[in-house]
Order: sequence, then C-alpha cells, then structure tokens
Amino acid sequence: MPCPRTKQCPVASLPYIVRQGDTLYKIAQSYSTSVEAILHANVNLNIYNLNVGQTICIPLPDEQYPACRTTNYYIAQEGDTFFSIGQKFGVDTEEIINANMGVLPENIYTGIILCIPVAPSPVCMSLSSDGSRISVINQKTGNTKNYESMLSSSSELIPGNIVLTQKRLEAGDVEGAKELLFSPYEFGIRGQAQMNDSRGLFVITDDNSMLEIFNSCPVGTILEVEGK
Repeated sequence: MPCPRTKQCPVASLPYIVRQGDTLYKIAQSYSTSVEAILHANVNLNIYNLNVGQTICIPLPDEQYPACRTTNYYIAQEGDTFFSIGQKFGVDTEEIINANMGVLPENIYTGIILCIPVAPSPVCMSLSSDGSRISVINQKTGNTKNYESMLSSSSELIPGNIVLTQKRLEAGDVEGAKELLFSPYEFGIRGQAQMNDSRGLFVITDDNSMLEIFNSCPVGTILEVEGK
C-alpha cells in the first residue's frame, strides 16, 4: 500500500491536517507558535480559506527544537550509534548529539532513551477499519511490516489521515507503557501495558510489537485510518 500523499514539511516543523472549525490562531495556540510563523512556513497559505483535510506545516518554537519537548523519543537497540540512528530518521549526526547533551557517542547502550530532532518522517502508517491490523510502510524501500492489534473499546474509527504528534513513555521506563498519540482527534496506539492517565480511544498491540512501532515512527508520521 502506498503512503498517503501529504505535504512534506521541512526540518523543525510538523505536518498538521486541518479539521472542521480550525483557524490559524487556534492551531498556533495549540502548538505554542504564532500565526505569523505558520504563514512564513506555508507560502501562499490563505488565512481565510483553510480547507478540511488540508495539510499545513507547523514550525516548532526555537526552544522546542531540537530539545526533547518535542517528545520524539527513541529507545536505543544493540548496535545503534548516533550515525546509524541519524541515517534511519534523516537527521544529521550533529543534530542528534546536540539534542542529547551529556550523552557521549561511545556511551550509547541498549535501552537508553534518546531524543531525535523532528525531520520529515521516513515512514507512514495505516490502520485497518476494524483496528485489527497496524501497518508501518517504509517510504524509501516500499517495505511494509504488519502488526496484529485490537481496539480498546467498541467505538468506531473515523476514516482519514491523522498525524503522530506525541510519543510517551511511562516515567522513562523502557520496559513500561508506551503510547503514540495522534491529532486531530483523541486517538492513540499502545502496548498491553497502560499508563495511569491514558484516555481516549486506543489501538492495542503486544508489547514487543509496540517497541518496534514506537522506535520506527517518529513525531510527524502520517497514519491512514482505512474506510470500511
């Protein structure tokens, strides 16, 4: 399955899919930026004519980039280096080093939690209409990996494209709960472990699959919820 077509946003910005009732001011407030900054990042954007489903780029404030307030976490695996991680996510090695001050390149170990600067996502995702299958598609190779899943409630999924905006770890514990949270509606993906303050509709997969999905999908990844 090809990745859904969307606007490719530059480094230090996130894609956002406009929903009913949105204004640039409302979006700017949600992301701690300004209308002027959004307009600067989106040439020819008409402030008075936002279309539902339209993708715009939201610039991250200077203090959020490349600091980990972006919540773009990665859990290092055996053999990882700053260079190999940068290659995986399309980020310069120097940017990753700057985002993880105090972590020496030679001191990366399995399980250490690293912050990855936000860049255009190398993958996209799809979710079956019944929530039983999560797919992660590599946009460079075209390879797809599928994971079994299930809905946390009987609520129906809303078809369309949404964006990964936040990654959460339980108190920084690599063995604990992990969540991917999406916008523009309250929806997430998690493993079998659940955080105490989790709320909204979740798709649940096993914890091993969740670790792979968590590490493969950076903030800014587009998820297509398939129609029936």
